Amino acid sequence: MINKSVVFLARKYLSGRKTRGIGKAHYLCLIGITLGVLSLLCVTSVMNGFRLDIRNRITGTFAEIRISAKGGETIKGYSAICNQLQDMKFSASPVIRNELLLKYDSVVLPTLCFGIEPNRHKNVSSLLQKPDTGSKEIIQGLLVGNISPEEFSASGIALGAGLASQLGVYLGDEIQVLSPMFNVPTAFGMIPRIRFLKVQAIFAAGMPEYDQNFSFMGIDNAVFFASYSPGEADYIEVKPFSQMRKNQPLKTLKKAFPDFQIEDWSSFDPNLYSAIRFEKFLMFVIMLFMFIIASFNLTGNLLKMISQKKRELGLLKALGLTDKDLQSLFLVQALFLCSAGIILGLTLGSLLLLIQKYTGIVKLGLGGGNSIILPVKFAFTDYLLITVVAYLITILSVLLPLKRLNKINAVELIKRAV
Repeated sequence: MINKSVVFLARKYLSGRKTRGIGKAHYLCLIGITLGVLSLLCVTSVMNGFRLDIRNRITGTFAEIRISAKGGETIKGYSAICNQLQDMKFSASPVIRNELLLKYDSVVLPTLCFGIEPNRHKNVSSLLQKPDTGSKEIIQGLLVGNISPEEFSASGIALGAGLASQLGVYLGDEIQVLSPMFNVPTAFGMIPRIRFLKVQAIFAAGMPEYDQNFSFMGIDNAVFFASYSPGEADYIEVKPFSQMRKNQPLKTLKKAFPDFQIEDWSSFDPNLYSAIRFEKFLMFVIMLFMFIIASFNLTGNLLKMISQKKRELGLLKALGLTDKDLQSLFLVQALFLCSAGIILGLTLGSLLLLIQKYTGIVKLGLGGGNSIILPVKFAFTDYLLITVVAYLITILSVLLPLKRLNKINAVELIKRAV
């Protein structure tokens, strides 16, 4: 228990000649701690926002969960599995992936083409729906065209906006779709699988690399290019009907389908997801160094105070205060400054982030005239982590000044004063 006299003396040392508040000698320490906390909060909240934004774009393009067979095999009889998922309150859509070539006039481009059933896939992916033009985010969905299931399944194809632009095609144009594998035997040798499909829709995925590479075709045409049997698919994309708690859909599906591999959205583009997580950690560490530098000011300030007030401290020891009391005196000062800095930093940081969240003042250019509002997402764990780290660094920064207190000889200082 800290002595009341120690608390009183700590307040007097903090206020200096003032009757209230903090003396000018401590302003630099307080500002440093405030800026350190503010920087940590802003960085973590913005990186959380980027993670959420990327998650929404990936799950809008694909789905939230993917079910596939173990060992890289295909799923056979996907209709029964999709019906079972429907009964479990999940939307499900089978998908066949093919790496194909698209040819229009003299232009030939590669594409990652997904074979789908339009009626089912529109329930798991935003790309087959009309985009929300009122949203502040980049548009994700059908830009032009409308996928009619019968025509699309027979001879239609949907292209990403970037891919359509590079090919120079628009709605109604017929393009040649080729397999890169020469595996069809004829009298003239092996030839690739070829079909002519009509552009029925052009979509935006909200991710430039997706727009430039992705396309969709009917699952029957995908079966033709993949040389699969009817009812066979590479995997099934799944999305719950309503919002569930974090990881609950994944646990439910793993329990219901133990013989299948269940993956969430973070595994769809693992390099991108890992880069975001590493970037958040790296930015947090960099901003943490800024806070550590601010703690050096606190260490220097306390050392200076101990040096200037040696006689006073010696007198206090002579009056009965122990070394532990003197250590508590300076520890209380440091913790008070840290607490004030944390409160100010978190308050100012939250205010700035709220302004950004609701006004979107800061924007980032993506090239091609596109821009994205700097995303922000608050997380209670970040507030808790920043507070704990701030107090821990503060306590470590006062260890050296506290050791100096043990070297104060009260008798010797009083003799010198006399």
